[in-house]
Amino acid sequence: LGEMQQLATGVGDLKLVLTRVRSRGGWGEVQLENILEQTLTQDQYARGVRVRPDGAEMVDFAVRLPGRGEADAPVWLPIDAKFPREDYERLLDAQEAANADDARTAGDALERRVRDEAKRIRGKYVSAPHTTEFAVLFLPTEGLYAEVLRRPGLFEAMQREQRITIAGPTTLL
Repeated sequence: LGEMQQLATGVGDLKLVLTRVRSRGGWGEVQLENILEQTLTQDQYARGVRVRPDGAEMVDFAVRLPGRGEADAPVWLPIDAKFPREDYERLLDAQEAANADDARTAGDALERRVRDEAKRIRGKYVSAPHTTEFAVLFLPTEGLYAEVLRRPGLFEAMQREQRITIAGPTTLL
């Protein structure tokens, strides 16, 4: 019983941390960094990369690819972590309550949020020839990633319209 109470306290603490937008963004970045750190060498990726020479925005992470030309500057593959927790939780709550109307509304809101984030990532971080012609939107939980994939045509539309690939923890690599 004592172990269960400790576990419940830990879950409550995690929920409190994830209610803060900045913490959630940081948590997604930590997830992403752990995956990159475990699979790539330090020379193959970087954190906080300014991928547009004319911009001040820095992407969460970028994978370094070999460059072409005389300068031999690297070409970056931008990867930005997003965690639209509120939209996702509203959808889960509506599904749990078996409320089809609320689930549809929440699902549509989640889809709009993903579309907006993809558009933002494209505008901020995709800048060929300094970057690849596409970027990756990383969703830090498998449940969220699966829910986004369930939205008919969303994944394909993001690739076609925004040149953004959506990835989760098991599909990033």
